Parts: sequence; C-alpha cells; structure tokens
Amino acid sequence: MIDGDPPASRRPKGRRARPSRLILVTVVAGLIGMWFYAFLLAPSGNPDRMEDRTWPTSAERRCAEARDAIDALPPARDSGSPLERSDHLEEGTEILETMVSDLGSLPGGSASDRDLVASWLEDWKAYLSDRQAHVERLRSEGDVRPLLSALPDGSSMLERMNGFARVNDMESCLDPGDF
Repeated sequence: MIDGDPPASRRPKGRRARPSRLILVTVVAGLIGMWFYAFLLAPSGNPDRMEDRTWPTSAERRCAEARDAIDALPPARDSGSPLERSDHLEEGTEILETMVSDLGSLPGGSASDRDLVASWLEDWKAYLSDRQAHVERLRSEGDVRPLLSALPDGSSMLERMNGFARVNDMESCLDPGDF
C-alpha cells in the first residue's frame, strides 16, 4: 500500500464493480439487439415462403373450391366395399387433377416463386399418381393401404407438399386426407 492510498477495505465499491457492470450492460444490450434483429428486421428464414403474396391468395381460393367439391362427396373411408371406395377416391382425384391444372395457370409470383410453385405442383402430380394407383389396387386387390411416394432421402413427399401449403397460408391446398 502506498502512502495516501486508502486501504482496500475503504475503497469505493463502485470502482471495483465498474468493469463487470460494463460487461453485463454490453452483453444485455447485445442480446436485446440480436433478438430485435431476429424478430423484426431479418428476412423470413423459410426458403419456401413466396415473395409475391398474390399467387398464394389466388391458389387458396381455387383450392377451397376443390376442397368443397371433395367434401360434398361421400367419404371414401365410409364406403361399404373396396370397389365403392375406389369410385369415391377416383372422383376426388379427378377434382384434384383439375385443381392442379388450374393452379399451374394462375398468374403472379416472381421468377423464384414460379420455381417454387413448379416444384410443388410436381409433388402434387406424384401424389395424384399415387392416388390413381391406389384406386387401381383397390379394384384389383381389395382392401389395401395406400402406397405414397417418398423422396430420395426417405422423407415424405406428402409432408413436403403440405409444408409448402402451410408456409404460404394455403390451408385449403393441403391434401384432402380422404383416403
């Protein structure tokens, strides 16, 4: 201790705490800034979210029409026989095929959006092919479970297809679940 310096026990506490307080304030300010950016300023993190919202709005209306038409059909699962079930599923598939064709001709969307839509419609076409194969199997093999296409990595094409619809606020464009 140098003459004139107060003993350690008599030093003002604010001077010792100042560096730790400064670090704490800096960390808290950094965390607040990070979360502010993440929630309010950062672009959407989902690459499937379409930039131009006019296309999903039009698609949702078209899908709702198809969903209403399918809902008007007798539920396939309540059918008395596999043959009757195949007839109901075939009617629903025809409605969906028209819907997919109509969706492909809707205007709007950026070039990137159109690429996303094209991929999504390819998934729909694979799903429609799976539905038609199921109709044929019901007629030839009797009461069988549907076989749905998988992606090369083993994940579900149906989940990817429905995920795109959900991300773009097109709930009516989910698969009808009428198997």
